[in-house]
Amino acid sequence: MTIRLRLTLWYTALLGITLILFSVTVYSALTANVRFQLEQSAALQARNIASAVVQQFQGDVVVFRNRADNVFFPQVELFASSVGAQLLDIDGNVLKRSENLGDIPIPHHAETMPHIHARKDDRFYYVTSEGAAFLVYTVPLVVNDELMGAVQLIQSVTTALTALTQVNRYLILGTTISILLAAIVGAFLARRALAPIDTITETANAITRTRDLGNRIDIRDNASEVGRLAATFNEKLDRIQRLFQAQERLIGDVSHELRTPLTTIQGNIELLQRMAASPSGGGALRLETAAELFKESLGEVQAESERMNKMIGDLLLLAQADSGALQIQMAVVEMDTVLLEVYRQTRRLVEHHKGRADALEIRLGSEDQALVRGDRDRLRQVLVNLAENAVKYTHEGGVVTFSLENQTGWVLISVADTGIGISAEQQALIFDRFYRSDKARSRELGGSGLGLSIAQRIAHAHNGKITVSSQVGVGSTFTLWLPELQETPSETPINLKHTVIAGTQSLPGHNSTAA
Repeated sequence: MTIRLRLTLWYTALLGITLILFSVTVYSALTANVRFQLEQSAALQARNIASAVVQQFQGDVVVFRNRADNVFFPQVELFASSVGAQLLDIDGNVLKRSENLGDIPIPHHAETMPHIHARKDDRFYYVTSEGAAFLVYTVPLVVNDELMGAVQLIQSVTTALTALTQVNRYLILGTTISILLAAIVGAFLARRALAPIDTITETANAITRTRDLGNRIDIRDNASEVGRLAATFNEKLDRIQRLFQAQERLIGDVSHELRTPLTTIQGNIELLQRMAASPSGGGALRLETAAELFKESLGEVQAESERMNKMIGDLLLLAQADSGALQIQMAVVEMDTVLLEVYRQTRRLVEHHKGRADALEIRLGSEDQALVRGDRDRLRQVLVNLAENAVKYTHEGGVVTFSLENQTGWVLISVADTGIGISAEQQALIFDRFYRSDKARSRELGGSGLGLSIAQRIAHAHNGKITVSSQVGVGSTFTLWLPELQETPSETPINLKHTVIAGTQSLPGHNSTAA
Protein backbone atom coordinates (compact mmCIF):
# COMPACT_ATOMS: atom_id res chain seq x y z
CA MET A 1 0.00 0.00 0.00
CA THR A 2 1.42 3.36 -1.03
CA ILE A 3 1.86 6.28 1.33
CA ARG A 4 -0.57 8.33 -0.76
CA LEU A 5 -3.26 5.67 -0.39
CA ARG A 6 -2.64 5.32 3.35
CA LEU A 7 -2.87 9.07 3.86
CA THR A 8 -6.08 9.18 1.85
CA LEU A 9 -7.61 6.33 3.86
CA TRP A 10 -6.54 7.86 7.17
CA TYR A 11 -7.96 11.24 6.23
CA THR A 12 -11.21 9.73 4.95
CA ALA A 13 -11.56 7.43 7.96
CA LEU A 14 -10.95 10.26 10.41
CA LEU A 15 -13.43 12.57 8.73
CA GLY A 16 -15.93 9.71 8.29
CA ILE A 17 -15.79 8.76 11.97
CA THR A 18 -16.19 12.43 12.91
CA LEU A 19 -19.21 12.85 10.65
CA ILE A 20 -20.82 9.62 11.85
CA LEU A 21 -20.38 10.61 15.48
CA PHE A 22 -21.80 14.05 14.69
CA SER A 23 -24.80 12.56 12.87
CA VAL A 24 -25.51 10.08 15.65
CA THR A 25 -25.26 12.85 18.23
CA VAL A 26 -27.57 15.15 16.28
CA TYR A 27 -30.13 12.39 15.65
CA SER A 28 -30.05 11.24 19.28
CA ALA A 29 -30.47 14.78 20.57
CA LEU A 30 -33.28 15.51 18.14
CA THR A 31 -35.08 12.25 18.99
CA ALA A 32 -34.77 12.88 22.71
CA ASN A 33 -36.12 16.42 22.30
CA VAL A 34 -39.09 15.30 20.17
CA ARG A 35 -39.91 12.52 22.62
CA PHE A 36 -39.70 14.93 25.55
CA GLN A 37 -42.01 17.42 23.88
CA LEU A 38 -44.53 14.71 22.95
CA GLU A 39 -44.57 13.22 26.43
CA GLN A 40 -44.89 16.57 28.17
CA SER A 41 -47.76 17.56 25.90
CA ALA A 42 -49.50 14.18 26.38
CA ALA A 43 -49.21 14.35 30.17
CA LEU A 44 -50.68 17.83 30.28
CA GLN A 45 -53.58 16.93 28.01
CA ALA A 46 -54.31 13.70 29.90
CA ARG A 47 -54.58 15.51 33.22
CA ASN A 48 -56.83 18.19 31.72
CA ILE A 49 -59.11 15.55 30.20
CA ALA A 50 -59.29 13.64 33.49
CA SER A 51 -60.21 16.85 35.34
CA ALA A 52 -62.93 17.62 32.79
CA VAL A 53 -64.36 14.09 33.09
CA VAL A 54 -64.54 14.31 36.91
CA GLN A 55 -66.38 17.64 36.64
CA GLN A 56 -68.99 16.05 34.35
CA PHE A 57 -70.06 13.66 37.15
CA GLN A 58 -69.78 16.36 39.83
CA GLY A 59 -67.88 13.99 41.98
CA ASP A 60 -70.79 11.52 42.18
CA VAL A 61 -69.64 7.93 41.93
CA VAL A 62 -73.13 6.63 41.22
CA VAL A 63 -73.59 9.04 38.34
CA PHE A 64 -70.23 7.96 36.93
CA ARG A 65 -71.23 4.29 37.01
CA ASN A 66 -74.60 4.92 35.38
CA ARG A 67 -73.55 7.43 32.77
CA ALA A 68 -69.96 6.43 31.91
CA ASP A 69 -70.97 5.67 28.33
CA ASN A 70 -72.10 9.26 27.88
CA VAL A 71 -68.89 10.91 28.97
CA PHE A 72 -67.57 13.73 26.83
CA PHE A 73 -63.92 14.39 26.09
CA PRO A 74 -63.89 18.14 25.40
CA GLN A 75 -60.31 18.64 24.30
CA VAL A 76 -60.51 15.66 21.97
CA GLU A 77 -64.01 15.92 20.57
CA LEU A 78 -64.02 19.68 19.91
CA PHE A 79 -60.75 19.85 17.99
CA ALA A 80 -59.59 17.65 15.08
CA SER A 81 -56.24 16.36 16.17
CA SER A 82 -54.03 13.33 16.39
CA VAL A 83 -55.01 12.88 20.01
CA GLY A 84 -57.62 10.44 21.20
CA ALA A 85 -58.96 9.37 24.61
CA GLN A 86 -60.80 6.50 26.22
CA LEU A 87 -62.40 5.89 29.59
CA LEU A 88 -61.47 2.74 31.52
CA ASP A 89 -63.04 1.10 34.56
CA ILE A 90 -60.99 -0.20 37.45
CA ASP A 91 -60.58 -3.52 35.65
CA GLY A 92 -59.18 -1.92 32.52
CA ASN A 93 -62.28 -2.38 30.42
CA VAL A 94 -63.00 0.36 27.90
CA LEU A 95 -66.18 2.24 28.82
CA LYS A 96 -65.98 5.03 26.29
CA ARG A 97 -63.72 5.93 23.32
CA SER A 98 -63.35 9.20 21.46
CA GLU A 99 -64.68 9.07 17.96
CA ASN A 100 -61.34 9.84 16.28
CA LEU A 101 -59.94 6.54 17.58
CA GLY A 102 -62.41 4.56 15.54
CA ASP A 103 -61.97 0.83 15.97
CA ILE A 104 -58.18 0.96 16.38
CA PRO A 105 -57.28 -1.37 19.27
CA ILE A 106 -54.97 0.10 21.89
CA PRO A 107 -53.34 -2.67 23.95
CA HIS A 108 -52.51 -2.03 27.61
CA HIS A 109 -49.02 -2.02 28.96
CA ALA A 110 -48.47 -4.76 31.56
CA GLU A 111 -47.95 -2.22 34.34
CA THR A 112 -50.85 0.05 33.43
CA MET A 113 -53.57 -1.26 35.78
CA PRO A 114 -51.25 -1.93 38.75
CA HIS A 115 -50.25 1.71 38.55
CA ILE A 116 -53.87 2.80 38.37
CA HIS A 117 -54.84 0.72 41.41
CA ALA A 118 -51.95 2.29 43.22
CA ARG A 119 -53.41 5.66 42.16
CA LYS A 120 -50.27 6.56 40.27
CA ASP A 121 -49.95 8.01 36.79
CA ASP A 122 -49.00 5.39 34.26
CA ARG A 123 -45.64 5.50 32.55
CA PHE A 124 -45.41 6.54 28.93
CA TYR A 125 -45.32 3.65 26.52
CA TYR A 126 -45.41 3.37 22.75
CA VAL A 127 -47.51 0.88 20.79
CA THR A 128 -48.01 0.09 17.13
CA SER A 129 -51.50 -0.75 15.93
CA GLU A 130 -52.66 -1.24 12.35
CA GLY A 131 -49.52 0.32 10.96
CA ALA A 132 -49.70 3.42 13.12
CA ALA A 133 -47.56 4.36 16.14
CA PHE A 134 -49.12 5.78 19.31
CA LEU A 135 -47.96 7.30 22.58
CA VAL A 136 -50.15 6.14 25.51
CA TYR A 137 -50.47 7.79 28.93
CA THR A 138 -53.03 6.87 31.64
CA VAL A 139 -54.28 9.04 34.53
CA PRO A 140 -56.40 7.53 37.41
CA LEU A 141 -59.89 8.98 38.15
CA VAL A 142 -60.42 9.48 41.89
CA VAL A 143 -63.70 10.89 43.27
CA ASN A 144 -64.14 11.43 46.99
CA ASP A 145 -61.06 9.34 47.60
CA GLU A 146 -62.62 6.47 45.63
CA LEU A 147 -61.02 5.08 42.47
CA MET A 148 -63.59 5.14 39.66
CA GLY A 149 -61.37 4.21 36.72
CA ALA A 150 -58.91 5.95 34.48
CA VAL A 151 -58.60 8.24 31.50
CA GLN A 152 -56.20 7.08 28.84
CA LEU A 153 -54.68 9.49 26.32
CA ILE A 154 -53.62 8.09 22.96
CA GLN A 155 -51.53 10.37 20.77
CA SER A 156 -50.40 9.48 17.26
CA VAL A 157 -46.64 9.84 16.79
CA THR A 158 -46.53 8.58 13.20
CA THR A 159 -45.89 12.07 11.84
CA ALA A 160 -43.09 12.70 14.32
CA LEU A 161 -41.53 9.33 13.58
CA THR A 162 -41.79 9.99 9.86
CA ALA A 163 -40.04 13.33 10.29
CA LEU A 164 -37.30 11.73 12.37
CA THR A 165 -36.88 9.00 9.78
CA GLN A 166 -36.55 11.64 7.07
CA VAL A 167 -33.97 13.51 9.12
CA ASN A 168 -32.08 10.28 9.64
CA ARG A 169 -32.06 9.64 5.90
CA TYR A 170 -30.75 13.12 5.24
CA LEU A 171 -28.03 12.62 7.83
CA ILE A 172 -27.01 9.27 6.34
CA LEU A 173 -27.04 10.70 2.82
CA GLY A 174 -25.09 13.78 3.87
CA THR A 175 -22.55 11.70 5.77
CA THR A 176 -22.09 9.36 2.81
CA ILE A 177 -21.62 12.22 0.34
CA SER A 178 -19.23 13.96 2.75
CA ILE A 179 -17.12 10.82 3.13
CA LEU A 180 -16.94 10.42 -0.65
CA LEU A 181 -15.94 14.07 -1.04
CA ALA A 182 -13.42 13.62 1.77
CA ALA A 183 -11.89 10.67 -0.08
CA ILE A 184 -11.59 12.73 -3.28
CA VAL A 185 -10.19 15.77 -1.46
CA GLY A 186 -7.89 13.56 0.60
CA ALA A 187 -6.52 11.91 -2.52
CA PHE A 188 -5.93 15.34 -4.09
CA LEU A 189 -4.23 16.73 -0.97
CA ALA A 190 -2.11 13.61 -0.52
CA ARG A 191 -1.04 13.75 -4.16
CA ARG A 192 -0.15 17.41 -3.85
CA ALA A 193 1.62 17.01 -0.51
CA LEU A 194 3.63 14.01 -1.69
CA ALA A 195 4.50 15.42 -5.10
CA PRO A 196 8.04 16.32 -3.92
CA ILE A 197 8.53 12.69 -2.87
CA ASP A 198 7.61 11.60 -6.40
CA THR A 199 10.12 14.13 -7.66
CA ILE A 200 12.73 12.73 -5.31
CA THR A 201 12.00 9.22 -6.58
CA GLU A 202 12.19 10.33 -10.20
CA THR A 203 15.45 12.16 -9.54
CA ALA A 204 16.94 9.12 -7.81
CA ASN A 205 15.87 6.88 -10.70
CA ALA A 206 17.32 9.34 -13.21
CA ILE A 207 20.62 9.36 -11.33
CA THR A 208 20.62 5.56 -11.33
CA ARG A 209 19.94 5.39 -15.08
CA THR A 210 22.24 8.17 -16.24
CA ARG A 211 24.82 8.12 -13.42
CA ASP A 212 24.61 11.89 -13.48
CA LEU A 213 25.00 13.25 -9.96
CA GLY A 214 24.33 16.76 -11.19
CA ASN A 215 20.54 16.26 -11.06
CA ARG A 216 18.78 18.20 -8.31
CA ILE A 217 15.23 18.56 -7.00
CA ASP A 218 13.45 21.84 -7.66
CA ILE A 219 12.35 22.96 -4.18
CA ARG A 220 9.40 25.37 -4.07
CA ASP A 221 8.37 25.10 -0.43
CA ASN A 222 11.33 25.00 1.93
CA ALA A 223 9.12 25.44 5.01
CA SER A 224 7.21 22.15 4.72
CA GLU A 225 8.48 18.82 6.01
CA VAL A 226 8.64 17.36 2.51
CA GLY A 227 10.39 20.50 1.28
CA ARG A 228 13.02 20.07 3.99
CA LEU A 229 13.33 16.41 2.99
CA ALA A 230 13.97 17.47 -0.61
CA ALA A 231 16.54 20.02 0.58
CA THR A 232 18.26 17.32 2.64
CA PHE A 233 18.23 15.03 -0.40
CA ASN A 234 19.90 17.76 -2.47
CA GLU A 235 22.49 18.27 0.24
CA LYS A 236 23.21 14.54 0.30
CA LEU A 237 23.55 14.58 -3.49
CA ASP A 238 25.99 17.47 -3.21
CA ARG A 239 28.01 15.54 -0.66
CA ILE A 240 27.94 12.33 -2.71
CA GLN A 241 28.98 14.26 -5.80
CA ARG A 242 31.84 15.86 -3.90
CA LEU A 243 32.86 12.46 -2.55
CA PHE A 244 32.88 10.95 -6.03
CA GLN A 245 34.86 13.88 -7.35
CA ALA A 246 37.22 13.63 -4.40
CA GLN A 247 37.58 9.90 -5.04
CA GLU A 248 38.40 10.53 -8.68
CA ARG A 249 40.91 13.20 -7.70
CA LEU A 250 42.33 10.92 -5.04
CA ILE A 251 42.82 8.08 -7.49
CA GLY A 252 44.40 10.44 -9.99
CA ASP A 253 46.60 12.12 -7.38
CA VAL A 254 47.72 8.85 -5.81
CA SER A 255 48.50 7.44 -9.24
CA HIS A 256 50.45 10.54 -10.14
CA GLU A 257 52.26 10.77 -6.83
CA LEU A 258 53.25 7.13 -6.88
CA ARG A 259 54.23 7.18 -10.55
CA THR A 260 57.04 9.69 -9.98
CA PRO A 261 58.92 7.76 -7.26
CA LEU A 262 58.30 4.47 -9.04
CA THR A 263 59.72 5.92 -12.24
CA THR A 264 62.76 7.16 -10.34
CA ILE A 265 63.23 3.78 -8.64
CA GLN A 266 62.79 1.93 -11.94
CA GLY A 267 65.31 4.21 -13.69
CA ASN A 268 67.93 3.68 -11.02
CA ILE A 269 67.38 -0.08 -11.05
CA GLU A 270 67.88 -0.13 -14.81
CA LEU A 271 71.05 1.93 -14.39
CA LEU A 272 72.38 -0.48 -11.77
CA GLN A 273 71.52 -3.40 -14.02
CA ARG A 274 73.48 -1.88 -16.89
CA MET A 275 76.40 -1.16 -14.64
CA ALA A 276 76.39 -4.75 -13.41
CA ALA A 277 76.32 -6.05 -16.96
CA SER A 278 79.16 -3.78 -18.22
CA PRO A 279 82.73 -5.07 -18.26
CA SER A 280 84.94 -3.87 -15.49
CA GLY A 281 87.47 -2.42 -17.83
CA GLY A 282 88.56 1.15 -17.60
CA GLY A 283 90.82 0.98 -14.63
CA ALA A 284 90.50 2.34 -11.17
CA LEU A 285 88.88 5.58 -12.37
CA ARG A 286 86.03 3.72 -13.95
CA LEU A 287 85.54 1.61 -10.83
CA GLU A 288 85.51 4.73 -8.69
CA THR A 289 82.91 6.38 -10.94
CA ALA A 290 80.75 3.24 -10.92
CA ALA A 291 80.90 3.13 -7.14
CA GLU A 292 79.72 6.74 -6.90
CA LEU A 293 76.90 6.10 -9.37
CA PHE A 294 75.94 2.96 -7.48
CA LYS A 295 75.86 4.84 -4.19
CA GLU A 296 73.89 7.72 -5.70
CA SER A 297 71.34 5.39 -7.28
CA LEU A 298 70.82 3.47 -4.05
CA GLY A 299 70.34 6.75 -2.21
CA GLU A 300 67.66 7.88 -4.65
CA VAL A 301 65.91 4.50 -4.40
CA GLN A 302 65.97 4.74 -0.61
CA ALA A 303 64.68 8.34 -0.59
CA GLU A 304 61.83 7.58 -2.97
CA SER A 305 60.96 4.42 -1.02
CA GLU A 306 60.80 6.42 2.20
CA ARG A 307 58.64 9.02 0.46
CA MET A 308 56.23 6.33 -0.79
CA ASN A 309 56.14 4.71 2.64
CA LYS A 310 55.33 8.05 4.29
CA MET A 311 52.61 8.77 1.73
CA ILE A 312 51.02 5.37 2.30
CA GLY A 313 51.16 5.94 6.07
CA ASP A 314 49.49 9.35 5.65
CA LEU A 315 46.78 7.87 3.45
CA LEU A 316 46.10 5.15 6.03
CA LEU A 317 45.82 7.79 8.76
CA LEU A 318 43.34 9.80 6.66
CA ALA A 319 41.34 6.66 5.96
CA GLN A 320 41.15 5.95 9.69
CA ALA A 321 40.03 9.51 10.35
CA ASP A 322 37.31 9.31 7.69
CA SER A 323 36.00 6.02 9.06
CA GLY A 324 36.11 7.17 12.67
CA ALA A 325 38.77 4.61 13.56
CA LEU A 326 41.52 7.13 14.30
CA GLN A 327 43.09 6.14 17.60
CA ILE A 328 43.01 9.05 20.04
CA GLN A 329 44.41 8.52 23.54
CA MET A 330 42.73 11.21 25.60
CA ALA A 331 44.60 12.66 28.54
CA VAL A 332 45.37 16.03 30.13
CA VAL A 333 47.97 17.81 27.97
CA GLU A 334 50.06 20.90 28.86
CA MET A 335 50.04 22.67 25.50
CA ASP A 336 52.68 25.22 26.54
CA THR A 337 55.12 22.36 27.15
CA VAL A 338 54.26 20.80 23.77
CA LEU A 339 54.73 24.16 22.07
CA LEU A 340 58.21 24.54 23.59
CA GLU A 341 59.19 21.10 22.32
CA VAL A 342 58.05 21.95 18.79
CA TYR A 343 59.82 25.30 19.02
CA ARG A 344 63.13 23.58 19.81
CA GLN A 345 62.56 20.95 17.12
CA THR A 346 61.91 23.65 14.51
CA ARG A 347 65.57 24.72 14.70
CA ARG A 348 66.58 21.24 13.52
CA LEU A 349 63.94 21.46 10.77
CA VAL A 350 65.51 24.71 9.59
CA GLU A 351 68.92 23.07 9.39
CA HIS A 352 67.45 20.10 7.52
CA HIS A 353 65.55 22.14 4.91
CA LYS A 354 67.77 25.24 4.61
CA GLY A 355 71.21 23.71 5.18
CA ARG A 356 72.04 25.72 8.30
CA ALA A 357 70.27 26.44 11.58
CA ASP A 358 70.50 30.25 11.37
CA ALA A 359 68.81 30.48 7.94
CA LEU A 360 65.53 31.50 9.66
CA GLU A 361 64.75 33.29 12.90
CA ILE A 362 62.57 31.21 15.23
CA ARG A 363 60.65 33.28 17.79
CA LEU A 364 58.33 32.71 20.73
CA GLY A 365 55.43 35.12 20.99
CA SER A 366 52.83 35.06 23.73
CA GLU A 367 53.15 31.91 25.79
CA ASP A 368 50.21 31.40 28.13
CA GLN A 369 49.83 28.25 30.17
CA ALA A 370 46.98 26.05 28.95
CA LEU A 371 45.55 22.60 29.61
CA VAL A 372 43.51 20.62 27.08
CA ARG A 373 42.17 17.10 26.90
CA GLY A 374 43.63 15.23 23.99
CA ASP A 375 46.31 12.98 22.53
CA ARG A 376 49.69 14.56 23.20
CA ASP A 377 51.47 12.80 20.32
CA ARG A 378 48.74 13.67 17.79
CA LEU A 379 48.63 17.31 18.86
CA ARG A 380 52.41 17.49 18.64
CA GLN A 381 52.16 15.98 15.16
CA VAL A 382 49.82 18.82 14.13
CA LEU A 383 52.18 21.53 15.38
CA VAL A 384 55.25 19.87 13.80
CA ASN A 385 53.39 19.73 10.49
CA LEU A 386 52.49 23.43 10.69
CA ALA A 387 56.06 24.30 11.68
CA GLU A 388 57.53 22.25 8.82
CA ASN A 389 55.29 24.01 6.29
CA ALA A 390 56.30 27.39 7.68
CA VAL A 391 59.97 26.52 7.35
CA LYS A 392 59.58 25.10 3.83
CA TYR A 393 57.80 28.10 2.37
CA THR A 394 59.76 30.88 4.12
CA HIS A 395 62.82 32.31 2.39
CA GLU A 396 66.15 32.62 4.17
CA GLY A 397 66.21 35.52 6.56
CA GLY A 398 62.52 35.12 7.32
CA VAL A 399 60.83 34.70 10.69
CA VAL A 400 58.72 31.91 12.12
CA THR A 401 56.81 32.79 15.32
CA PHE A 402 55.07 30.46 17.76
CA SER A 403 52.44 31.71 20.21
CA LEU A 404 49.85 30.37 22.64
CA GLU A 405 46.83 32.28 23.97
CA ASN A 406 43.84 31.52 26.21
CA GLN A 407 40.65 33.03 24.85
CA THR A 408 37.15 32.53 26.26
CA GLY A 409 37.26 28.78 26.78
CA TRP A 410 39.60 28.13 23.85
CA VAL A 411 43.30 27.52 23.51
CA LEU A 412 44.82 29.13 20.40
CA ILE A 413 48.24 27.90 19.21
CA SER A 414 49.53 29.90 16.23
CA VAL A 415 52.41 29.33 13.83
CA ALA A 416 53.12 32.50 11.84
CA ASP A 417 55.68 32.96 9.08
CA THR A 418 56.89 35.64 6.70
CA GLY A 419 56.88 33.28 3.74
CA ILE A 420 55.36 33.34 0.27
CA GLY A 421 51.77 33.50 1.51
CA ILE A 422 48.61 31.91 0.15
CA SER A 423 46.01 33.53 -2.11
CA ALA A 424 42.37 33.80 -1.02
CA GLU A 425 41.30 31.23 -3.64
CA GLN A 426 43.90 28.72 -2.47
CA GLN A 427 43.01 29.14 1.21
CA ALA A 428 39.71 27.35 0.64
CA LEU A 429 41.56 24.35 -0.87
CA ILE A 430 44.71 23.90 1.16
CA PHE A 431 43.09 21.38 3.52
CA ASP A 432 42.12 19.11 0.62
CA ARG A 433 44.13 15.97 0.04
CA PHE A 434 47.10 16.27 -2.31
CA TYR A 435 46.45 19.97 -2.82
CA ARG A 436 49.62 22.05 -3.27
CA SER A 437 49.71 25.67 -4.35
CA ASP A 438 52.98 25.14 -6.17
CA LYS A 439 53.27 21.47 -7.08
CA ALA A 440 56.73 21.71 -8.53
CA ARG A 441 58.08 23.54 -5.47
CA SER A 442 56.20 21.22 -3.09
CA ARG A 443 57.65 18.13 -4.73
CA GLU A 444 61.09 19.73 -4.64
CA LEU A 445 60.66 20.34 -0.91
CA GLY A 446 59.36 16.85 -0.31
CA GLY A 447 55.71 17.67 0.28
CA SER A 448 52.89 15.31 -0.66
CA GLY A 449 49.92 17.61 -0.03
CA LEU A 450 48.56 15.46 2.82
CA GLY A 451 50.01 17.21 5.86
CA LEU A 452 47.37 19.93 6.32
CA SER A 453 44.54 17.50 5.62
CA ILE A 454 45.87 15.19 8.34
CA ALA A 455 46.32 18.09 10.75
CA GLN A 456 42.74 19.25 10.22
CA ARG A 457 41.38 15.74 10.79
CA ILE A 458 43.30 15.46 14.06
CA ALA A 459 41.97 18.86 15.14
CA HIS A 460 38.40 17.74 14.39
CA ALA A 461 38.98 14.60 16.47
CA HIS A 462 39.72 16.94 19.42
CA ASN A 463 36.57 19.04 18.82
CA GLY A 464 38.77 21.76 17.42
CA LYS A 465 39.85 23.14 14.07
CA ILE A 466 42.63 24.89 12.15
CA THR A 467 42.14 28.32 10.59
CA VAL A 468 44.42 30.19 8.24
CA SER A 469 45.04 33.85 7.64
CA SER A 470 47.41 34.72 4.81
CA GLN A 471 48.49 37.37 2.35
CA VAL A 472 50.58 36.68 -0.74
CA GLY A 473 54.14 37.97 -0.36
CA VAL A 474 53.60 38.81 3.32
CA GLY A 475 53.17 35.51 5.10
CA SER A 476 50.69 33.13 6.70
CA THR A 477 49.35 32.37 10.15
CA PHE A 478 47.93 28.93 10.94
CA THR A 479 45.98 28.71 14.21
CA LEU A 480 45.00 25.52 16.03
CA TRP A 481 41.81 25.96 18.11
CA LEU A 482 41.28 23.54 21.00
CA PRO A 483 38.66 23.56 23.79
CA GLU A 484 40.28 24.59 27.04
CA LEU A 485 40.11 22.08 29.90
CA GLN A 486 37.93 23.63 32.59
CA GLU A 487 38.89 23.03 36.20
CA THR A 488 35.28 23.62 37.29
CA PRO A 489 32.08 22.73 35.46
CA SER A 490 31.12 25.42 32.98
CA GLU A 491 29.20 25.93 29.86
CA THR A 492 30.09 23.40 27.17
CA PRO A 493 32.11 24.99 24.33
CA ILE A 494 30.80 25.12 20.81
CA ASN A 495 31.23 21.79 19.04
CA LEU A 496 33.28 22.39 15.92
CA LYS A 497 33.73 18.73 14.98
CA HIS A 498 33.77 18.09 11.27
CA THR A 499 33.90 21.82 10.44
CA VAL A 500 36.64 23.14 8.18
CA ILE A 501 37.11 26.90 8.22
CA ALA A 502 39.63 28.26 5.85
CA GLY A 503 40.22 31.77 4.66
CA THR A 504 40.77 35.13 6.23
CA GLN A 505 38.13 35.15 8.91
CA SER A 506 37.87 35.36 12.67
CA LEU A 507 35.78 33.89 15.44
CA PRO A 508 34.40 35.68 18.47
CA GLY A 509 37.30 36.92 20.50
CA HIS A 510 39.90 36.27 17.80
CA ASN A 511 41.16 38.82 15.35
CA SER A 512 42.88 37.03 12.43
CA THR A 513 45.49 39.17 10.76
CA ALA A 514 48.12 38.42 8.23
CA ALA A 515 51.52 37.43 9.55
